[in-house]
Amino acid sequence: MTLKGEKMDSITTTILATEDGKAKYDDALKSLLSNRQILSWILKSTVPEFMDCTLEDIEQKYIEPDSISVSQVFVGQNLTNIEGTSNEDKTLNEGNVYFDIVFKAVYPGNEGSGERKLIPVFINIEAQNSYYPGYPIEKRAIYYASRKLNSQLRSINPNTDYGILQKVYSIWLCIGNVPNKDANTITLYTVQKHDILGIKETDPDNYRLINAVVVRMNDNVDPATDFLKLLQTLCSNLLGKAEKLKELNEIGLRLDHDLEGGINRMCNVSDYIWEKAATEGMAQGMAQGMAQGLEKGTADTIRRIVTSMLQRGDQPDAISEVTGCPLEEVKKIAAELQDS
Repeated sequence: MTLKGEKMDSITTTILATEDGKAKYDDALKSLLSNRQILSWILKSTVPEFMDCTLEDIEQKYIEPDSISVSQVFVGQNLTNIEGTSNEDKTLNEGNVYFDIVFKAVYPGNEGSGERKLIPVFINIEAQNSYYPGYPIEKRAIYYASRKLNSQLRSINPNTDYGILQKVYSIWLCIGNVPNKDANTITLYTVQKHDILGIKETDPDNYRLINAVVVRMNDNVDPATDFLKLLQTLCSNLLGKAEKLKELNEIGLRLDHDLEGGINRMCNVSDYIWEKAATEGMAQGMAQGMAQGLEKGTADTIRRIVTSMLQRGDQPDAISEVTGCPLEEVKKIAAELQDS
């Protein structure tokens, strides 16, 4: 086999190793995000019903710890849950797509004559590495919330009790290639009431059942809040374990065994990804591929690797240093992604 072929095989091997490492990194991140301390920050910062609650109360009183599930619940449940005539719609079998994190919580309702009623809510959290997946993230977030709402009913027939439906929030943490103009933003998409004729008072808990939240951040823009700084610190590929723990401690997190263990796993997997890239020849293959203009197949492979790393949230200078790809070329690809 020619030298060029050997380099191509090396790049292919690296892609597989890097993707394997990325999957492990994603799993480590989801496991860390499911920590109740982190969940309490997410709820307080993104869900209006929890914004007046203390972080301690959310963590200790309102999150149901036994309900937390990581990548184990189908987005599209395999249900045929509509009973009736044959011309009625039925829920079709869907692909095995999983929620990243799903759990139940309760929040205090309006003041009454006695204690405040605790109202249940389903929470879905998704860590989104690519801000440009090829479709509007908002639509997917609404779909996920809709599926979680739908799955609460075992069957649909004339006697179905729709009163049992509980509110759903699908929260999307965009932590990858978010453009600077969109960073430091958190947007809630919900159902609103508009009186067309007259005014009818209606309990919002009866119609604000589907809610989506999109959080956008990157490593280029200084975080506007401690919550965004927390996310930036957790997801950074540039900070080591000690630096992450120091930042989190300054924000106010309690550095217990579970949190430190989660940070350690993420950093170890991140190191694994970089070491694979460095030791299996990707840097040499990329540098020569870009500099010498190897055949189209090699150039396309190099571009896919750089694009994947950008979408994961890696910074251009770090990509250039590790891969050997010219910095200007990396920036050019990054600009094309932001414009797409």
